[in-house]
Amino acid sequence: MKRFIHSLRLTILMRTYGVFWLWLCVYSALAQAELPISRVVLYRSGVGYIERSGTVNGNARMLLSLREPQMNDALKSLVLIDLDGGRIEPIQYTARDPLSRVLGSYAVNLADNPSQAELLKRLRGVPIEVVAQDTLRGTVLSVEERPVRDEKSGQTRTEHWLNLMTAEGVVSIPLQTVVRFRVLDERIQKELENALLTLGSGLDTDRKTLVLAFVGRGQRRVMVGYITEMPLWKMTYRLVIPQQGKPLLQGWAIVENTTDEDWQNVQVTLVSGRPMSFVQNLYEPIYLKRPEYRPRLDAMLVPEPSMPTLAEGDRLRKTESGLPGRAFGEALQESVPQMAVGQSIGVLFEYRVQTPVSIRRQQSAMLPVINQTIEAVPISLYNPSRHAQHPLFGIRLTNTTALTLMEGPVTVYTSDSYGGDALLDTVEPQGVRVVTYALDTDVEVAIEVGGQIAEIVSAKVVRGVLEQRTKLQRLTRYTLRHRGVTPRLVLVEQPYEGEWTLLQPSAEERTREFYRFKRVLEPKKTDTFEVREERIISETYALLERDSESLQLFLSNARLSEAMRKALQEIIERRQQIASLQAETQREQGRLKEIAGDQARIRQNMAQLDRASELYKQYVQKLAQQESEIEQLRARIARLQKQVSDAQQALTHYIQNLTVE
Repeated sequence: MKRFIHSLRLTILMRTYGVFWLWLCVYSALAQAELPISRVVLYRSGVGYIERSGTVNGNARMLLSLREPQMNDALKSLVLIDLDGGRIEPIQYTARDPLSRVLGSYAVNLADNPSQAELLKRLRGVPIEVVAQDTLRGTVLSVEERPVRDEKSGQTRTEHWLNLMTAEGVVSIPLQTVVRFRVLDERIQKELENALLTLGSGLDTDRKTLVLAFVGRGQRRVMVGYITEMPLWKMTYRLVIPQQGKPLLQGWAIVENTTDEDWQNVQVTLVSGRPMSFVQNLYEPIYLKRPEYRPRLDAMLVPEPSMPTLAEGDRLRKTESGLPGRAFGEALQESVPQMAVGQSIGVLFEYRVQTPVSIRRQQSAMLPVINQTIEAVPISLYNPSRHAQHPLFGIRLTNTTALTLMEGPVTVYTSDSYGGDALLDTVEPQGVRVVTYALDTDVEVAIEVGGQIAEIVSAKVVRGVLEQRTKLQRLTRYTLRHRGVTPRLVLVEQPYEGEWTLLQPSAEERTREFYRFKRVLEPKKTDTFEVREERIISETYALLERDSESLQLFLSNARLSEAMRKALQEIIERRQQIASLQAETQREQGRLKEIAGDQARIRQNMAQLDRASELYKQYVQKLAQQESEIEQLRARIARLQKQVSDAQQALTHYIQNLTVE
C-alpha cells in the first residue's frame, strides 16, 4: 500500500509539472497581446462590465484568465472587437465535464467515496495482493457480510469478509484484519490513479483560460468586454446646512475591486438602475438523458411507468433657514472636487467618473461623485405613526442638480457639528423629498379624533329598491405646543384615504400616502387646527326586506321628497294593517286552542259520570255550544288568513312597482 501511495504521489507531481510546463509553452507562444482593464461599469444588480483595450500587431493571440465561477458570465456576455479591419477567430477554452460523469467513466467508480468493503466489491475479478496476518495474492471473488455474536454483550454485529481465490483455493479474510492491499492489474491500477487525479482537479478553483485570437495586418486597436459578478456599489451623502446660503450636498460612491488584478487608471461608470441578470451553466457540458430502448422481450416483462401531463400637489413655499454654519460647508466643497458627470441611458442613470481611477485588487475606494449646492427648507415633520408626541427635524430637499440621486444614507451637519442620520430614496432631477434626521422635542403634538356624523343627502325608490346616498363627516383636531425659542415650520401628516374628500383646511401638498398641512409656530405659543373630511356612501335596500322601524328611520330624514314620504308612509300603514290582521288571527287561534283544551277536560269528567245524571247533561249541552263556536272560529280564521295573504300580495305588488324620487 505504501508503494501504491508513493507511486500515486509521484504520478500527480509529474502530471502537475507537466501541465505547468505545457501551459508555459502555450503562453509563450500565444501571449503576444496584453489588454489591461481600461473601463469598468458597475450596476446594482450584482454584476459589472469589464472592458479591456489595447493594440495588437498582425496576427495576435492573448490568454484571458478568469476564475472558474466567472466562466458562465464570460461565455454568456463576451464581446471582441477589432477596430481597424481585423477579424476575430473562434474563442477556444477547455470544457469541463461534470465531475460525477468523468468519474463514472473509469473502470472503478470513486464518485460516491466508497468504503473499503465497497471498493473491494467493485474490484471483483481483479488480482490483488492483501497484507493481513499473512501476505496473500489472489483474485477478488466476493465480499460478504457475516453476523457475529458478542459473547460479553450478547449483541450481534456484522463483519465484512473478503473471499479471495488463490492458488490454494478460496480464502476468507476478515476485513478488519487487512492492513493494506494493492492492485496487481496495471490497467486497473492506472484507472485508479487517473480517477484520483480527476478528483483532485475537481477541487481546483484556480483560474481558467480562454484563448482569444485577432487576425489582421499591422498595428490595430482591439477591445474585449464581458460581464462578471461584482458587489453592488453604494452611495452615501453628507448634507451641510449653513446659516446663510444654500445647503451643500456631497455624495460619495463606494466601489469595491473584488477582481484578481489591480485597476490602473481605469474609467469607472456607476449605473443606478438594476438590469435583469441571471447565471446559466454554460461552462460545464450538459448531456441530455436519452430514452433507453428495450427489446420487445424486456418491454413485455417490465411495466412502463405512467407519464405526467404537462400545465406611484402643491410645493411648499421657501422659508428662511435659521440653521448655522457657513464656513464649514464652503471649505468642504472646495476641498473635494466632483469627479463624475451624470446622464440618462434609457430607463437607467449613470455617473461617469471623468478622472481615471486606480484601485488595487481586493481593495475598495470612495469616489466623490456629487459636490453641489441644492435647495432645501428646514422643517419639522409630524407623523403620529413615527412618533406620537413629537415631530422630527427634517429638510424638504429639492434636487436642483442635473443628477439622479441614488438611494443611500445621509449624514446631516448643522454648522460644523453632527446633526443626525437620514435615509434618502432615489430622487430624479427637480424631484422633492422630505428627509428627517432628529427628534424635535421642543414641539409637542396632541390629537383628538371625533366620531363620524352621518347625514342622508338623497334617496329614491326604483322598482321597490331604495337607493340612498349618505354623507359621512369626520373631524381630527391637532394641538401643537411650541416650548422653544426659535420659530418652527411644521408639516403635519395625516393619512390620505382616497374615498374621503378633504374639506378644510387646504393641504400644502399631498403625497401618495399623506396630506401635509403647513403650520408656522411662534416660540412659546400653542396652535390648534381641525381637519374635516367627508365621504359619500351609496347604499341600496330592498323595501320588502326592511321592517317598519327602518322605514320610520328613513322618514326622519328632512331631505326626503313629499312623494317619497307618502310612499314610505303607505308601506308602513299597509304593514300595520297586515300586522293587525295577523294579531287578530293569532287571538282567534288562541281561543280555538283554549276550547279544545276545555273539551278534553269535559270529556274526561263525563267518563266518570252516570249518563242520567244532571251534571252529565250539562256537559253535553256545553260541548254542543263549544262545537258551534269552533265552527265559527275556524271560518273567521280562514277569512283572516285570506285577508293577510291578499294584503301581503298587494303590498308586494305595490313595492315592486314603486318608483319615486
